[in-house]
Amino acid sequence: MIQIDSALCAGCGQCADNCAVHALYRAPDGTYQCNNVFCYHCGQCVALCPLGAVSMPDSEAPIPYAPERFDLDPDVLLNAMRFRRSIRHFTGEKVTRRELEQLLEAGRCAPTSSNSQTVRFTVLDRKFEALRPRIWESFAAQARERGRKLLLRRYESYREHPDQPDALFYGGNQVLFVTARYFIDGCLALANVELMAHAMDLGALYCDFIKWAVNADPALREYFGITEKQQLCGCLILGRTDLRFHRTAPRNPANVDWR
Repeated sequence: MIQIDSALCAGCGQCADNCAVHALYRAPDGTYQCNNVFCYHCGQCVALCPLGAVSMPDSEAPIPYAPERFDLDPDVLLNAMRFRRSIRHFTGEKVTRRELEQLLEAGRCAPTSSNSQTVRFTVLDRKFEALRPRIWESFAAQARERGRKLLLRRYESYREHPDQPDALFYGGNQVLFVTARYFIDGCLALANVELMAHAMDLGALYCDFIKWAVNADPALREYFGITEKQQLCGCLILGRTDLRFHRTAPRNPANVDWR
């Protein structure tokens, strides 16, 4: 619930002018108030108020802005995006719980449609080895059904050497599954996590084949909480890598249609 401290409020009206659903308004007595029935609690008014008059007492405490802690050099950020790589060579050393929590915090900070915040994170960690064969079996069934012979070779190689890094998990043993009501919300959260993994010197790999396999198996769908209203947006393998890149990889120019 939004609360506005009239003793602190200077009446600038920035909060009401910025409110996307017009939940904030100027009352006849000159104070600003919030119709919490219309409000979807995005928190922008809390962040925008220069005097801290607006608050959400039931939510986390906001962090005050400080340039040295918040501002990023655009060129450095762009180079970080250029330098990140999809990793297909994991050492098997696990990411720590503290590191995972930092990655999930990055995902939590991603925007969601109408502030719905329906993104759900499932970290497959302790039960990875128990579920790995089932995911592989579902992957193989889909490859057979679709006549994907090259993909079936990956499965056959895994069956011959199940104790070796395979061509589905690549030696990784932790996978982040992201579900959400709206597909774009989960994708944005995954992008945040993947970029944070790069910043933390961790390896990450989007793997649609895992998503493919999980979506095809009713038991796996139930296990990961996938329903008609909560779809699987993507899977991200996480782990450590001993690969060390020395430059960016070439990319094609952006395909832009200026109109």
